[in-house]
Amino acid sequence: MTRAGTLLAKEPGLKTVFEGAEHPYVRCVIADAIDPERHFECRVLDEDDIPISIGEPITLEVIKVVTERRSGVVRFDCRLSKALQ
Repeated sequence: MTRAGTLLAKEPGLKTVFEGAEHPYVRCVIADAIDPERHFECRVLDEDDIPISIGEPITLEVIKVVTERRSGVVRFDCRLSKALQ
């Protein structure tokens, strides 16, 4: 599964524990390419920053979908599309 759209916000230099090990990640908010009113919250794992600026198109490969039960927020753990690396 992929998530593609326009990068609305990014917060680089964050850390998280994923699969038992600490990983750097970038928190991103993406406006869907098909329906720009839909926004996705994504964590781009194993990156300190991404080479994409706010307002530019972005495509991410989804690794895992996480739903926070208390808030009902759905978050996508992703990696940059191989086409961008």
